[in-house]
Amino acid sequence: MKKKLLIPLLGLLLLSACSKKAEQKPKIALPSAQSILVKTSKTNFKTMHATWQQTNSNRQVLQKTTAKYSKAPLVLYANFTTDSNHYQLWIKGKHSYVKMEGTASEKWFKTSLSKSSSYSNLTGDAAKIALMSFTSDAKLFKVAKNNKGYRLTYNGNSQKIWQDISDNQVITSVIGLDLNEVKPKSSKITIDTDSKSNLTSLKIDSKYSESGQIKHLQFTADQINQLPPLSVPKKVLASAVVLSD
Repeated sequence: MKKKLLIPLLGLLLLSACSKKAEQKPKIALPSAQSILVKTSKTNFKTMHATWQQTNSNRQVLQKTTAKYSKAPLVLYANFTTDSNHYQLWIKGKHSYVKMEGTASEKWFKTSLSKSSSYSNLTGDAAKIALMSFTSDAKLFKVAKNNKGYRLTYNGNSQKIWQDISDNQVITSVIGLDLNEVKPKSSKITIDTDSKSNLTSLKIDSKYSESGQIKHLQFTADQINQLPPLSVPKKVLASAVVLSD
């Protein structure tokens, strides 16, 4: 009887020893938030989708801009909506095509871009600049593994993070935020990467008070290098009214 009892006991002891060894395996150290941000900002943005949005306390949209970007060749599409205006924009090479919604003509107008024209806020540069603005305060971010790479998160009311956001014209200028009238409340930021620290998505949601009303400023960059190359619709190219330079 003792021998019969001894065999199961030895088995249990062996299993216990193995489980303890497994528990004692050292955890793989995660890279720092700063190193991830620096690497992520070097992502080669071939295509990208981005959204800028301003909402009220009930999450009703006050202003919204969506943009799609294709690098080679450079083609950009943007759709701007406010409470009083709605227009669409295509950019191809040295020309832009603009259509104001709600006008009597409902026509596209073609103009030449001047040398001083800059639409970098709507391209892959937007995500790069946004990422780089957080590097000096990277220690405020938490780092974790996600399904494919890493996830950086921030949730708080740090004045430094708000300064990073408000000083970044890439984030604020598209919506037209009047920083003199704004009082920051809190910010949430989520940055996802793949296994090589290439950016897969960036989400920023900042809550603030303006003239006594609570609002949110949101910026999202996603679908990075997942979109097909863009091209201006043939209908737009053919029907656009050429404006003199």
